[in-house]
Amino acid sequence: MFDVGAAQAAVTRTMSLGGRRNIQRKEASDVDDLVADFGFLAVNATARDFHGFTKEMSFARLVLSTSSVEEMPRFSSTALPPRDLGRGLVQRCLQEMFTLYPVLTDTAIFGSLDAVYQQRGYTTASQRWDVRLTFAIALMSRSRSKGDLEYQDAIRHASSALEDAEAVLLPGSIASLRAILLLVLYSLLDPTHFNSWYLIGVASRVMADLGLHQDPGEELRVKISHLMLRRRIFYCVYTLDRAISLAYVRAFSFSDDSANVAVVPNPAAHPSFVGWNENPAEDLSSTSGTSAAQLLKLRQIQSIWFQQAFQSSREDLIEPWQNRSSAINAMQSWARALSNSTPIPLKHLFLSEIFFSNILVLSPPQNAGLLCSYGKAVLFDNAVRYSEVTLRMCDASHNYNHCTNLDILRSRWVGEALLNILADSPTAIYNTLDPPPPPLSAGSVAPPILRRRGFTETIDEAVKTISRIDQILNALETRFGNPLHYSTFKTESASTVKRLYSKRQHHYSPDMLQANELAFNRPQYEHAIGGVVPDWYHVSIARSYESL
Repeated sequence: MFDVGAAQAAVTRTMSLGGRRNIQRKEASDVDDLVADFGFLAVNATARDFHGFTKEMSFARLVLSTSSVEEMPRFSSTALPPRDLGRGLVQRCLQEMFTLYPVLTDTAIFGSLDAVYQQRGYTTASQRWDVRLTFAIALMSRSRSKGDLEYQDAIRHASSALEDAEAVLLPGSIASLRAILLLVLYSLLDPTHFNSWYLIGVASRVMADLGLHQDPGEELRVKISHLMLRRRIFYCVYTLDRAISLAYVRAFSFSDDSANVAVVPNPAAHPSFVGWNENPAEDLSSTSGTSAAQLLKLRQIQSIWFQQAFQSSREDLIEPWQNRSSAINAMQSWARALSNSTPIPLKHLFLSEIFFSNILVLSPPQNAGLLCSYGKAVLFDNAVRYSEVTLRMCDASHNYNHCTNLDILRSRWVGEALLNILADSPTAIYNTLDPPPPPLSAGSVAPPILRRRGFTETIDEAVKTISRIDQILNALETRFGNPLHYSTFKTESASTVKRLYSKRQHHYSPDMLQANELAFNRPQYEHAIGGVVPDWYHVSIARSYESL
């Protein structure tokens, strides 16, 4: 006889298997669509067999395989910290990372935290992912040396989060994009295991697929809460993509012209229209909202000139001083307009980025040799100020935790630019007379004002700046690894320091040298090639703000 129960069970199993196969086929199709446009990820979409893109391939594996530097260690289990400590870690992450990149709101992360700590409570993979990676980010920000206790704990929590990667990293949803952005934030603090440039490329592609780079038309009648969520996540992708691309000096994942998203008003000035939150009735602190809005404005300024200087082939960039001066003036104006409520550590972070950006404006690879003498003197001034404020950020005696792996790349670029102008243009830098400013057309922005220095003061400042960059790279290498940048700069700067000492020595007669023995002695000038940092090198950070 025909067994109806068995037949129904067989049909159920077949439908279940068929449903899973349909889901797998759908995900494989989504992966194929994404990979087709992942040219910047160095993934060859036509070599699927070679790269292992089989039916078992998932979007999560694609994301992790393209962005991994070293394989994350696996642990049998990682216990949650005591609840009070866990709340402290979440609060730290909200104050230090999410205040600039509001990937998660207070309500969302604390709701996930409560769910995870409830005994016998049901938790989703997304909640576990959010909590574990938030713990990892907070602990990594506290780490002072690669391999210390905070670093080890952060690795364990990140590894625990990756156990839910298959359930969290799925294409086609804002929730998945937020999960990727959390991994991007973590990668900025753990370059040993993840490459942030690849990850932000994936996030940018997912963002474009979701259409977050275009505000929906008014006829769609989108709920204000959903519209604010879309915008907030887009701003996070935008600011991270610009920050990472600028540090790597690589093209953006998407252009400004491709996006059409309304700029959210300042939350402090428009309390009824809070753009950094899913729920317009749920306000973030004014400091948090203002800091994120300030950073967005800076990224927009940086994006405009970076695209002109690095992603444009226009002929007028052959002598681009007018564009350079306008870009520097725009960033200085932005710095002067910083809110008084902005915390001092954030101000230092912003100033460090501005000085780096000014140097990047002045030294694009394709036409760095065309910079006039005045521009090289401006570059020297910004290198001095960058080294002062960034060394302050790296000082272990201060509770500053805004340094990331990107600061290594920025400092290396600044150091290279400084050594280049000291080697190629000594007259423009050591001349006691200010070089004449470049000719400007009517209506052009005036060039930055130079700080006047004498010959010996300039050489002293150059050596101190090299010393500070040396210390910055050493501190960041200790914290994040990657000793290549530090050792390379130390080797390259040694000959420059010796040459500076020689110039300083030949500038004086023997009697003058003896009279100035207290102001100058050889061991201090040999610090960059080994030695103890003398007090003579430490300069007040106040000078960093003179022109702002």
